[in-house]
Amino acid sequence: MNPKVSIIVPIYNTAKYLPKCLNSITNQTHQNLEILLVDDGSTDNSGQIADDYAKKDSRIKVIHQKNAGQSTARNNGLKKASGKYISFIDSDDQIDSHFIENLLSAYNHNTSISVCGIHYKRLHQKTTENVYINNLRSRKKNETKKAYVLYLLAIDGRMYSSVNKLYLADIAKKCTFDTSLNFAEDTKFVLDYLNKAKGEISFVLEPLYIYNYGTETSTIRSAATIWQNWQNQYNDLKKWLGQNPTLSEKFWLHLVYLRWHISYLRSKRRAKQ
Repeated sequence: MNPKVSIIVPIYNTAKYLPKCLNSITNQTHQNLEILLVDDGSTDNSGQIADDYAKKDSRIKVIHQKNAGQSTARNNGLKKASGKYISFIDSDDQIDSHFIENLLSAYNHNTSISVCGIHYKRLHQKTTENVYINNLRSRKKNETKKAYVLYLLAIDGRMYSSVNKLYLADIAKKCTFDTSLNFAEDTKFVLDYLNKAKGEISFVLEPLYIYNYGTETSTIRSAATIWQNWQNQYNDLKKWLGQNPTLSEKFWLHLVYLRWHISYLRSKRRAKQ
């Protein structure tokens, strides 16, 4: 088995970090890749860097679009993807050389998504931390899938992002990133995907995704200091849950709400520092 994996990389003005990102992708131990670089109207030389890499590696395809935002870039990548699996990588981050191989290995006949840990690098503080490498319980026998997903959202943050995951392409291509949002669009995409997927979630307890906090793009967090954004996300989550939730679903939904309120307060505090 050597399935093709489509890796979608939205790019906007990340020339400083892009070569390291692309090197980490092209040097994967799993080599059957389709690498879709979506240049979102960059005004630096990011687009040229992408074109130069495409000349050297036939697996790379570059899509140039007018600046329309990261969600539109990812959606355009989804439309072009032809692999059996899909993964998203941000252009100012990197991945471990075994990222694709190990996420693929976590799949079995009943898996709909695999999720790995994150190597969290704070560039300005020059500190690193491995997160989301602790084991989480599997879904209980009589537990609804939505209750289990809410449990995961309440326990820690590994399910919120779109990037540390490997998706089934036939399901992912039925989903889109909401271009009207500038907050939590990743989470909404993941929830939409999980709602359409029938299988279970597999966890890879290794920090295979390297997240660089402190780049020009990753430090833009003003949206998290606006409570209405969190409230809107909560309203969307309730719509996703649907009518007549079980007691278990209500319990975990309440804990998610408390978690988000704490996250909001922390964001406000960080913004004042």
